[in-house]
Order: sequence, then C-alpha cells, then structure tokens
Amino acid sequence: MKLSKIIDGCRLEKIVFCTDCKIENGYCGDLMSDVMAHAEPECIWITIQAHKNSIAVALIKDIKSILFTNNVTVEKEVIKKAEEEKVNLLRTDKDSFTICGEIYCMMEAKTAKD
Repeated sequence: MKLSKIIDGCRLEKIVFCTDCKIENGYCGDLMSDVMAHAEPECIWITIQAHKNSIAVALIKDIKSILFTNNVTVEKEVIKKAEEEKVNLLRTDKDSFTICGEIYCMMEAKTAKD
C-alpha cells in the first residue's frame, strides 16, 4: 500500500514527506533494541520516540516512514536529520493502539481485494 493512502485514510500530519513509498507492513515499538531486532524493511514504524536515534534505527532497518503518536513534539534537529536521510516523518494525536488498528484494517482490506 502506498504511504499516501495511509496518510489520507488515517488523517496523518506530514512533518517530512520525502517519498510516497510502498508500505509492506508495520511495526509498533518504543524500545530501540526491539525495533532493531524485529522490524522489517519497508514497514511503517509507529512509536512515541521522537529523537535522532529513531532516524538512525530507521536507517539501519531500511524503514522509510516513522509515525509518531500521541501528538509528540518533534524537534527541529530530528526533522533536519530525517530530511537529510530521506525518512518520512508523520504524526497523529491518536495513541499507538488506535492508529495501529486503523492501519492494520486498511492493509488487510487491501490484501483481501488483491
């Protein structure tokens, strides 16, 4: 599913939008070591961890899109690093459980059509 479809369907705020990449799956986690161990490439990563280390983990795991929940503040240095590294940053005021459910339902509905 294209990232833009998720953005529109879930009404996400675009903080940094570099590319309308294909999202294969998702991963929700706030512990960096857990994300590094279990997230798959080309996923959308859902987290509250809005700091520069999140960009580094995304690069290690080939994650092109990070979605910050609970309307967390994203500092300018994080935005700048994401722009430099071409990592999409998104935000929602919804909690992680809610937005994960919404994205999951959208992706499953698309799979059922295919």
